[in-house]
Amino acid sequence: MWYFAYGSNINLRAVTEWCRHYAHRSPNLKAGRPGVLDNYRFSFPIFSEYWGGGIADIVYDPGKYVQGALFDLTEADMLILDAKVGRKLDPGGKDIGVYRRIEVKVAPLGKGEPVKAVTYQGLSADRYHIPPTQHYMDSVIQGAYSFGLSMMWVSYLQSFSTQVGKKPKPPGYGDAAPRM
Repeated sequence: MWYFAYGSNINLRAVTEWCRHYAHRSPNLKAGRPGVLDNYRFSFPIFSEYWGGGIADIVYDPGKYVQGALFDLTEADMLILDAKVGRKLDPGGKDIGVYRRIEVKVAPLGKGEPVKAVTYQGLSADRYHIPPTQHYMDSVIQGAYSFGLSMMWVSYLQSFSTQVGKKPKPPGYGDAAPRM
């Protein structure tokens, strides 16, 4: 299935570090291609303990767009990303986590026909801006560069105000008593 990544999931290193942190196999995000999701805008209404600040979401907004990367993933890969973004289902199959999967139509950047893809959208009804950490934004910007997103999009990403934060650390790093 096609998956459209737009936040930290666009950065292979960030996904790999998270997977290592939580003992998951890393999904295959190497063969991505740039894409554009029309009629949505980029926002930061969700707080992440892992990142220590706001994390990306998309909000329906006619006339706006979000650039990201398209990946052809298996359902097993998507289940790993579900865990990463906090997607959870109740016994009846209703989304109750941080994000839900939605189906969208994404146009490849440049040439090509639009494709149906799955992406994540936050469940929170609150739409307050929570500034992301500089480390989080650096990760998103590095991912945007790595998949060849437009310089205009990269400049847009660089325009967001950020807060000082700490880089996420793997479990056990610095939280155990020193050995004598």
